[in-house]
Amino acid sequence: MRPILFNKNEQSFDTYGLGELNVTKGTATRERNGNYTLYAEIPVNDPMVSILKKEMKLKADAGLRTKNQTFEISRVVKDSSNIVKIYGQHISHKLEYMALRNATAFAGSAYSALAVWKGALIGDLTFDVWSDIQTTAKGVFDISKMENARLALGGVEGSILDIYGGEYEFDNMTVRLHKQLGRTAPTVLEYGRNILSAESDETIESSYTSVLPFATYTPDKPEGDTSDSQPDPVTVTLPEDYVDSKYKALYAHRRIKVVDFSSEFKSDSKNKDIPTADKLRKLATDYMERNAIGKPKINTKIEYVDLAKTLDYADRGWIEEVELCDIVPVYYPQIGLTDETLEITTITYDFVNERNESVEFGDIGTNVRATMQSGLAGKVDDIAKAQQNFENSLPDYLLNAQGNKVWYNQPDDKEHKVGDIWFEKNGIYDRMYVWNGEMWEKRIDTEDIDKVKKEFDKQLEQANQSTAIEIEKANAKANEALAKAGTIPDTPTLSEQIKQQILSSPDLNRKVTETLNQTDSGVIYNKIYQNIKTDFVEQNDINQVLTSFSDELQAQVVEFNKLTESNKLYERIIGTSETDAPDRLSRLVMSSDIFQTEVGKYVTDDNNLIVNSMTMETNTLVNASRKGVDIFVKDGIFTIKAQGLTSYNFSGFTLPIYVKKIYHGETYTLGFKYRIRQKVDTNFVFTVKNHVANKMLLSADMANANTPASDEWQEFQRTFTVGEDFAFGEDPQGRYPFYIYMAKNGWIEFKEPILVRGSRTGPYKPSQFDDAFAETKAVRTQMTQLAGSWAVKNLNSNGDVLNSINVLADSTNRIDGRLTHITGQTVIDEAVIDGASIKSLSASKISGGEADFAKMSVVNFDAKNVTSGTFTGLTFRGGLIEGLNGKMNIDLQNSQINILDNDAGITRQKGGFPLQFIRMINDDQITNRGIKESTLTIIGSNRDGTGVSHNSGFAGFRTYNSATDSLSEIVGDQVLIMTNNSKRSPWIFKAADYTDNHHRLIPSNENGTRHSIGRSDRRLSEIHVDEIYINGVRLKMALKDMLNRMGYRGTGNWGDNVN
Repeated sequence: MRPILFNKNEQSFDTYGLGELNVTKGTATRERNGNYTLYAEIPVNDPMVSILKKEMKLKADAGLRTKNQTFEISRVVKDSSNIVKIYGQHISHKLEYMALRNATAFAGSAYSALAVWKGALIGDLTFDVWSDIQTTAKGVFDISKMENARLALGGVEGSILDIYGGEYEFDNMTVRLHKQLGRTAPTVLEYGRNILSAESDETIESSYTSVLPFATYTPDKPEGDTSDSQPDPVTVTLPEDYVDSKYKALYAHRRIKVVDFSSEFKSDSKNKDIPTADKLRKLATDYMERNAIGKPKINTKIEYVDLAKTLDYADRGWIEEVELCDIVPVYYPQIGLTDETLEITTITYDFVNERNESVEFGDIGTNVRATMQSGLAGKVDDIAKAQQNFENSLPDYLLNAQGNKVWYNQPDDKEHKVGDIWFEKNGIYDRMYVWNGEMWEKRIDTEDIDKVKKEFDKQLEQANQSTAIEIEKANAKANEALAKAGTIPDTPTLSEQIKQQILSSPDLNRKVTETLNQTDSGVIYNKIYQNIKTDFVEQNDINQVLTSFSDELQAQVVEFNKLTESNKLYERIIGTSETDAPDRLSRLVMSSDIFQTEVGKYVTDDNNLIVNSMTMETNTLVNASRKGVDIFVKDGIFTIKAQGLTSYNFSGFTLPIYVKKIYHGETYTLGFKYRIRQKVDTNFVFTVKNHVANKMLLSADMANANTPASDEWQEFQRTFTVGEDFAFGEDPQGRYPFYIYMAKNGWIEFKEPILVRGSRTGPYKPSQFDDAFAETKAVRTQMTQLAGSWAVKNLNSNGDVLNSINVLADSTNRIDGRLTHITGQTVIDEAVIDGASIKSLSASKISGGEADFAKMSVVNFDAKNVTSGTFTGLTFRGGLIEGLNGKMNIDLQNSQINILDNDAGITRQKGGFPLQFIRMINDDQITNRGIKESTLTIIGSNRDGTGVSHNSGFAGFRTYNSATDSLSEIVGDQVLIMTNNSKRSPWIFKAADYTDNHHRLIPSNENGTRHSIGRSDRRLSEIHVDEIYINGVRLKMALKDMLNRMGYRGTGNWGDNVN
């Protein structure tokens, strides 16, 4: 499955979002009670790269049984490798950014604690909870220890995981705490079988051998003490300081962990619990047992071939599937790795190739025992006992989605439910039993399969040598039976003709062979036998002959020969001519419910299950009769057009599928091509459904009101796994399962649908079943003549009327059919035509109330005047488009838009934003010569939502131009004059406002750029200013000070007037 991209604020993930990411590599990694991450790679030139942003959501599979999970993009890395790397976290990691209400207490089972946790969440998201742990306990959520909501689940002292134990499953927005998440897997990882590489890593980092417990409390005041002072806190420790764990002897030196148990003692005055050494010692011992203090950390990482996805295991791949927290035997003696109880603690799933990439194991006892056998014999029994207790605590069975028990150990003698499953390991072979209500019935035994395969290969070789002989024997017996039955004339000739026809059909032989591999030949033979008895006159010796024939056929070694020869005999018997036998046989097979139901199981993964997908001529139109709706198929392209609809119509078509039912656990991929010729105003949707039950299997929006129109074909693919057995049903209205529709208005085109079983469609190709399907649609002609009437009808194999001609007794005639072609000159005195496509029309007069051109295709149309209506989806070439009032025209031939009136404009309106506009009006211009009438061109926007340009909300550009004067204005609270090159450093014009009564021209002095007015060869003539400051000093005051120091006061003592 390729991941599907969604916007960062998306809450509903039942659509196709922004589309699939074309990732070249993609993995999801889960840790037991830990991190849950995603990594993917996508080519840098992929179109989706431009819209990738942090916090966007991805939908991807995370495991063989963990589907459709939500991830949030946390990093997008682009570098010189031409690969964009995407990092994401599971949606459950959002709990790291949510908090809990402090001091929230909980008590009871683990589910009760999780329910309290859910109610105490503080944040924007809501999570559901579940647990099967019935152990009762109590605790308090303390935010001094639990900084976020995820830590309250596990990872710190006092968390739910710390108190109850168990294994978490994070399933989108649901948090489940299992007593045991995994199962005892029925497979094995073994050197030489499926292991590619293995690494065992043992470490004592962050490990402790001992605990130093303490608790602090405040004693009560002595009797009679009425002062306000409180006694000093008292800290209680052990006389021996610490308690050793049972693993201490594994280490050369003690590694001591200090643990505060103060919170374990009540501090209220009425029920105060005073810490003592005995209580602390007990708490420390329990703490070490619960947290496996001192146990060496052994981690094993294995990369292996996921045999569940190989052809050899196609029919029993579930045996090889492993998931997080499963317990799996591992055999790799070359590196000393031999363990039957390794638990998967980390698993990496490749969701592109849909297989596990690697697993990591944390031991649950056996590795510790093996490590300690040298020099630590005295501790072995204790650890073995602890391990046995652990194994005894594991459940013997798990419940599947149907509520049945799935046993991995010997089932008990209690009552069982029909459908319960038991997996038994028998050395290198596996067995599966199902409870049938009375006993455990063996369904799969890989040892039997191995034996059958070897025996089949042997017998097949023998059969190849004896096939020719057995065919001759069967022919002889068949001819003898036919001769005695006396029902077919010229039996030898007819038999030989039909035999050669059937033998030369590779398609029939291939389909028969495929079906035989899964079919009980005895059942088929009995059906043939019963048809012989029914279709032919029984004679005294026919039963004896057929019984002898049956015995000889049953004696054939290979089932392939039995079924092939039986089919040849059956076709010779049921045929009455050279062409009758294949026709009757194809109808018999294709109309069989068994064949229609089972065909999906035997088709190859690349076979298209859409009927007549290339032409799509087998279809049913839906809601096609409404005015403004046009739906048709031509040259393998289906078109849906709808204009002028004011309510939903769901106009579209349906296509048939070769199978009537698909089954739980099967994977299918649907693909097709489409293009949006004209934007839809609501949405364009495909769905696969049961119309009678109104039950949907798959659905997605292909376009909405924001999807642009395009002439380019878009390719769609969606892979899905069937969640439950799904029957498509028989719709009395004739609607097929595959439904394409447009909710309201728009224009879309559709072609090349393909539905295959598997995760890849491959390049488009029609179905292998199309020819066989055509045979089932064979047409027969029926003629009926009664008194005063006569009729000719064409019927299909189901008896439906395809077309007919009726001459009736009441002097009326009727011609029915999908297409009626009349050649030559035709004269119709009076006619009512509901719909027509007229290539050329010559009429002296057409009169009437209304002509609905939605149903008319006109090649040439010359109209003097069209006075009203709406043109939709037209292409105009040349000519003039003109307003009714003559104030505007568009000259297409000369590329001109002409506006012939005052106050012309173009506006862009968006709710909540300033109005943007271009206006061209007449206005008065104030000049040195007085007020002049001029034109005013305005380009800008106004925050008050109007097109006015002379108030404080306007920003933009104004240009006046009269016969004698022109004026241009740039308007804004700030105006920047700048360049976009590397020396960007704008001049800023900052307008005065209520905080600053100055208009300022400010150099920004960015990027080391200096600002000047004029230069040595382009000097300013004059500068008139009130004040000049140099480095913050007024120039006038500096001159006055300098002159005073020189004793020069100036003519008329002007220096005294400088302030």
